[in-house]
Amino acid sequence: MINNKINISLNKELRKKYGVRNFPVVKGDIVTIKSGSRKGEGGKVIGVNHKNKKISIEGITIAKADGKQVEFYVDHSNIVITKLDLSRPGRENKLREITARKNLPPPVVETEEEPKSSVGEYIEESVENQDESEKNLDESEDIKENSDEEEIENSSENESKDEKGDDSED
Repeated sequence: MINNKINISLNKELRKKYGVRNFPVVKGDIVTIKSGSRKGEGGKVIGVNHKNKKISIEGITIAKADGKQVEFYVDHSNIVITKLDLSRPGRENKLREITARKNLPPPVVETEEEPKSSVGEYIEESVENQDESEKNLDESEDIKENSDEEEIENSSENESKDEKGDDSED
């Protein structure tokens, strides 16, 4: 039977953050190659071959003899996870289970999503934004009207000066 999990070590920052040394890699994690001919390169995991314990990384390819670019699979021991993809439902729970077994404080998991607010708060915010936009619109209309009136006054003054100037020249 094939073991479906390939555990890969986490970088030092993630080890401190989550209290775990290694974690199963999945499609979507961000990794870096730590040894081999592609050392220092990295990217998003696009494929995991569980049978051979090899990982395919986005942007890392190799040229075939006919010139085609194919995925370059890297051995799992040569990779370090630099960012976990916690959007999958069970991964965050798995981190909590592991830390609980080790009697560590629960990991602080940061989500990239905006905090969800209640509907009432959303409505209040949208009403406030609407009021502000209406005020700005009213102010801009007032400024436009004032500038139009000034232009009309200036143009009438210029016309009267031109008329006076025309009479004096004749």
